Amino acid sequence: MLILALDSALNGCSVALCDRASGEVLSARLQEMERGQAEVLPNMVDAVMMDADDPYDKLAFVAVSRGPGSFTGVRISLAFARALGVTLEIPVTSMTTLEALARNVADNPERLPVAAVIDARRDEVYIQAFEADMAPINEPAVLPVAAAAAHLPPGPCLLVGSAARLLADEAAGRVVAADARPLPLAEVIALHAPIEPAPAGLPEPLYLRPPDARPQGPLANMDK
Repeated sequence: MLILALDSALNGCSVALCDRASGEVLSARLQEMERGQAEVLPNMVDAVMMDADDPYDKLAFVAVSRGPGSFTGVRISLAFARALGVTLEIPVTSMTTLEALARNVADNPERLPVAAVIDARRDEVYIQAFEADMAPINEPAVLPVAAAAAHLPPGPCLLVGSAARLLADEAAGRVVAADARPLPLAEVIALHAPIEPAPAGLPEPLYLRPPDARPQGPLANMDK
């Protein structure tokens, strides 16, 4: 079962093609960038699919990150995934960026809880905590940095995401490790997104707060 996954929700753009039956990532691309994802994403998809001899007719699902993150970035990958799903007549599934970040923690021999934390600017973070088996401990939230430590699991935990080191300073003594590196989220989404379409047929974006400015053009109706 082939799954094509897309992500442009954070400070980058990533695409991955995965064979879920074998757990093998057949091809992947990652490019760090602050803006311009709409121009880069189609070319990255083409490159990934060409690596695998263009198996569009064998795709079973398109998977996509649905936020939280950059408002424009979330909309870009969601719109592209929706368009692919309609064109290829295949379902679209999704995963939050917070879960994808948490699932990307490979080195956790003590099976500690993991908290995913993303810099939301305005001195706020997007945050959600998970058990080592990825069962959610709490709901995704946007919180001031000073209050976010209270959203961490009790006891030692791991932090991952762009605000990991920032929050580690606020939660001194409770954080075992903090990883703020850019991560290839599309690979994680391809390997772990649920193999079922969104309940309403198409994934909905997860923003957690209103946008700073209302988008214009084709992305303006994403939430409708």
